[in-house]
Formats: sequence, C-alpha cells, structure tokens
Amino acid sequence: MQRFIVAGLSVPAIALGSTAQAQVQASPEASGEAPDNRETILVTGTHLEKPVVAGKADIPLLETPQAISVVSASDIEARGVTRLSEALRTVAGVSRSTTYGFYDAYTIRGFDAAYGSVYLDGLVNEAGVGFNQELSAVEQVEVLKGPASMLFGQAPLGGLINLVSKRPREDAFLKVTASTGSWNLAEGTVDANAPLNGDGTLLARVNLTYRDSDSFVRNSGINRIFVAPAITWRPGPETALTVLGRYQRDHDNPISPVPAYGTVLPGAVAIPEDFSINNGGDQRVVNNRDRIQVGYIFDHRFGEGLSVSQTLRYTRRKEYWNRWMFAAGFIDDEGNYSDTPTDTIGRYYYGPYSATDKDLAVDTRLKGKFRTAGITHEWLAGIDYRQNRSRYFSAGDYDPTHFPLSILDPDYDAPYDTSSVQGAPGGSKAHQTGIYLQDHLKFGDLVTLTLGGRYDWAEASGQKDHAFSPRIGATVNLTDGVNAYASWSKSFLPQLYSQQVVGFDEDGNPIGGPVPPERGKNIELGVKFAPDGGRLSGSLAIYQLTRQNVTTSDPVYLDFSVVTGEQRARGVEAELHWQPVTGLSLDLAYTYVDAKVTKDNFFTVGAPLSNVPKHNIGAFARYEVPSGPLAGLGASLGVSYNSKRNGDIYSIREDGSVLLWLPAYTLVDAGLSYRLEGWGVQLTVANLLDKRYFPDTGGIDRVTPGNPRNWRLTLSREF
Repeated sequence: MQRFIVAGLSVPAIALGSTAQAQVQASPEASGEAPDNRETILVTGTHLEKPVVAGKADIPLLETPQAISVVSASDIEARGVTRLSEALRTVAGVSRSTTYGFYDAYTIRGFDAAYGSVYLDGLVNEAGVGFNQELSAVEQVEVLKGPASMLFGQAPLGGLINLVSKRPREDAFLKVTASTGSWNLAEGTVDANAPLNGDGTLLARVNLTYRDSDSFVRNSGINRIFVAPAITWRPGPETALTVLGRYQRDHDNPISPVPAYGTVLPGAVAIPEDFSINNGGDQRVVNNRDRIQVGYIFDHRFGEGLSVSQTLRYTRRKEYWNRWMFAAGFIDDEGNYSDTPTDTIGRYYYGPYSATDKDLAVDTRLKGKFRTAGITHEWLAGIDYRQNRSRYFSAGDYDPTHFPLSILDPDYDAPYDTSSVQGAPGGSKAHQTGIYLQDHLKFGDLVTLTLGGRYDWAEASGQKDHAFSPRIGATVNLTDGVNAYASWSKSFLPQLYSQQVVGFDEDGNPIGGPVPPERGKNIELGVKFAPDGGRLSGSLAIYQLTRQNVTTSDPVYLDFSVVTGEQRARGVEAELHWQPVTGLSLDLAYTYVDAKVTKDNFFTVGAPLSNVPKHNIGAFARYEVPSGPLAGLGASLGVSYNSKRNGDIYSIREDGSVLLWLPAYTLVDAGLSYRLEGWGVQLTVANLLDKRYFPDTGGIDRVTPGNPRNWRLTLSREF
C-alpha cells in the first residue's frame, strides 16, 4: 500500500456575517452560517439564487460559471445514510474510485480524485492512506466540478468536495438519536446548541457521535468516537469569530478487496460474498486513527462593500495499522506464485505502519464591491499558505507465497510468520503558497463576466513547482430564473514525488530530475434554472477536460517516470430537483462521460479510464403527509444505476480490448418514517433487492464487494 502525501495548499471558504442587516441580505452560506434545516427534512431543491461556501464570494449559483451541486444535511437525514459515497448518489458526475474496500474515494468527471479532493470548510481535509468523513456534524456537502485551482491551488482536475461544518445558532435546541441495524450496528448522536449569555453575543454548539458495527465481511468492523465543539463570539456588530474543534478516534478492522478471478471473472472456485482476505482473532487487522483539529473563522466588515476574513486550522493526525492483508495472485500446488487462478490466494502483508502528521493551513482574503460606468464589480483577493510535516515508519512482506489462504477452507486463526517483514522510517515536509484575485462583473441584470487567476509556489522533498491557474466564465440571463453559462479554466497538480531521467553519470546510470506539474484544461457550457416559486431547479452541463503531463512508468528505468501521457474526458451532466406538490420531492441526476487515454507510452491509446461508468443515474423520491391524521408519515425510494466500468487500465489487452469489466448494476433503497411532537422514527433498507455488485476496483487483485441488503432503524428526539 502506498503512502499518499498531498503537498497542496487549500484555502478557507467562510466569511461570517457581522450585522443583522448583512445576515438578512446575504445568504446563510455567505455569512458562514449554513442553512437551518433542523426542523424540515423535506428536500426542496438547490437554492440557485444563493452562493455556496466553496465559491468564496457572495455570487449566487445562477451567476457562477461552473457546475456545482449541493447535498444538504436534511437530504442526508432523509436518506438515512452515514457514508459520503451514499450521500453523493444524486450528484451527477461523481462515482466511486479505488476505496481499498473500506474508505471514501471518488472519480469526478472521469478523473480519479481519491486523495486531496475532500475539503472541510474550504481547507483540504488531509486523509493519508484512507479515511471516512463523518457526516453527523456536516450542514451541507458541496461538489465543485471541473478545475478548482483558481480558488484552491493544487487540486484534482475533475473537481473537489467541500464539507460545511455545523456552527452555533442563536436559538437553543437539542437533538438526540439512537440507531441500530444490520451487522450489530449501535450508534448514538447528540446535536446541542445554546446561547451562553443573555445578549446572544456568545453561542456554543457541540456534535457527538458514537458508532460501532461489524461488517458483512468476516473479521471486519468499525468503531468511532467523534466530538465537534464550536463557539461563536460577536464582540461587535461588524465582527465575528467562530472557533471550531474536531476530535475523531477510529478503531477499525477494515476489509480488503478480493480478486477479480472468482468474483467478476471466472476462477478456479467462486469466492463467497462474506469472504475475508484478513485473519481473525488475535491476528485481526487493525487500523487505528486519532485526529485532532482546531481552528477559527474570523470576519470583520469595515463598511459597505469591504470585508476581511481569515480561516486557520491546525490538524494533528496519528495513525497505526498492522496485519493488513491484500490479495496478490494465486498459489499453485507446489507453493509457487501463479497468475493462473487456483483455489488458494497469495497475500501481501502490510504493517506495522505508524505515522504522525501535522498540518497548518491559513488563508486571508479581502472582498469588496464597487460600481463604475454602469458595471458592478464584486472582487475577491486572497493569500493562503499550507504546510504538512510527516514522520512515519512503514513495513511489510510482499512475497505472496508467505501467506497463502485457501478459498474453500480458509484458516483465519493461523499465525502469521512475520520473520521476513522489513521496514524503514521516513518523513517529509511540504508547503505551498498561493495568491489569487477574482472579479465578478455584472452588466445590468442580463450578463455577468467572471475573471480570475492564481499563482502558486509548491515545494516538497527539495523539489519545487510553480504555476498560474486562470479561469474565465460568463453567464447570460435567458429568462427569469434561467441562466446559460460558459467557462474555460486550468488546473494545477504538482508531482513532487516523481522523477524522470535527465541524464547519465560516468557509469551510465540514470540521473533523476523533477517532472513538470500535471496540468488540465476545462471547457464547459451549461444552463442553470430556478424559476420563481422554488419548486423546480436544476442544471445541464456539457464539458471537455484534458489532462496533460500525466506521468507513467518508464519502460526502461523502472524507478523513474516518463511524462508523455494525456487523458481526456467528455461528458454531459443533468440534475433536477422538483417538488410538484407539498410534501413530495424528487431528485434526479444523469451522467454520461467518455474518459479515455489519448496519448501515452505505456497505456493503450483509447483505453477507458478505471472506475468510470459511461452512464450513471441517481434518483431519490420522498413523500411526507403534510396534514391530517397521518401528518408526519413519510416514505422514500431511491434508485441508482451504474453501467459497466473498466476495472483495471493496466490489464488492457494488446488489441485494446478490456480484460476486467465491472458489471453494470442497479440498486434500490427504501424507507419509512414518522414524526410526532418532537419524536421521530425512521427505517431504511439499502440494496432492497439484495443485488451482489462490485462498485470499484484497484486492479485485477483488488475488487471491492458492495454491501448486501442491510437495514437501519433510528429513533430521534428533539427538544
């Protein structure tokens, strides 16, 4: 397993509203307070007249020349989900990437965004090897599609996901939930909020979560303790300071992916649904994490049209895992490695691994507004800095013949022979600085033009990169609540841990040198609509993304890379949010994407990129009786479809045909709920038809099994 280190610099996205007048005029997101959906769980669609936190400026979504999707806390609650991958099923353009069978990872618009794509309050939420984001303290999830480097510095070409934290409010409330369900689920949450003084200048909120569960895969399970306190202080009408903290302690026994042979492809024997690659008992895999985060969001308004804000966060992460086994081919009757499937799997042994990471991120920005020659300018200027320091020890045994495992009769109690395990310490320091400037010009009520640019300096392991990332976009109002838009932008992603051959020494040995940063370009056309009345909103986007300076393995010097690759994704995305009658809501999302290799010295030109379905459909409908004797009774139905996907770009045959297709699948989820006088009960059943499916893969030996049918029952009480 690789250690992933992202040297990127993120920026904050929150500016707290200072005055009562500003809070009325601006949206809750722009003022740093996400919308209060605590009392209403009906989905009413994205409010496109409002900005989003990750946009950084007070520009409504209708006037933003970029496709952005929003999933609110009420959406997440209505669907009865706790995983980010499940919450994003009705977001067009997003599908699961290589999750190692257990963790959050995504492709966005056809490109892998597994690491460095998830942000928290506008700052990248560094995750290490694998991580599951906690949603109980999240007010909304924002998905920015296409390059976001103009605002966020280095970022994946396909886009990023920003989580908005729940923050203190002026009213006092308490909500408590208790859940049980499949695989011995035991979960409890608390969301408590209260003013701390009489004049409301000091507010506090805390979110608590405990979750313990086994898994459908043997020898696996999760255990989490999560605490998220927040305090807001308003010393004056023009100033606000919110201090945010997070503590997350995970003690997991993760699953590992299974081989393609015996699951997706014919094998010597079929691999059962609950088959575990990892041992049990005292040999059980462990993955323990402790994460502490503390920071603040400060905002001050100087007067009409000018404000300054600063966001800062410090993160300390400690991680330890051991005895994490991964399938590695097969073992024949003689005990030798075999590419041909047998009834015995070979395994790699990962661990022990321990790491301590310390991250510091700070962003300072000015924003203002002025008018000249009949044109309104809403400008934004900022500078941010991010630093990561890491120390780790990594060990393992990568001879698969040392750890054979029978498929037909697995011995999960057999002690591991770790005499050949070898490891070494390591460390790194990475930092990045970026300055950015954006001007949003409004020509009356019909046309807007957004111009922005950012310059970044990144450094890690003695290598340096720098780049300029521009964005140009425009919107045109076609009719009330309907805007067309067009945009062009570039992305920037340093490749500071790769080297290419730049020469040879006297003995003919290759000399390594830095590779240029990966760059990407996006051309996008679209329409956004949110007519008056709020019952219907949606978007349609057509785009082309081109990824350049893609590094691939040097076919001659295997420790080096060659920068000759190019990949392209073309697609169509459509989203619709509709509330035809009171109490009934419908979310629909459709994605078409053609993502493939267009130039390369290693991969076959024309090969489809891994884990990218050409067609992806997500739908979620919910109805709650609004009045009468059955008021508060609700039902929901969700359907998601993924077409077949290439599971392993490394296994493309010489003629260009695909060896490993992950089959298409359709999932059906259903739920019932009832609310009465502060009490609530909700039952959800996921994968109602008990479909066996495989949502993602990391290659021929690493196919992720999807969850079989499972249920969840939640009792809630609001005070």
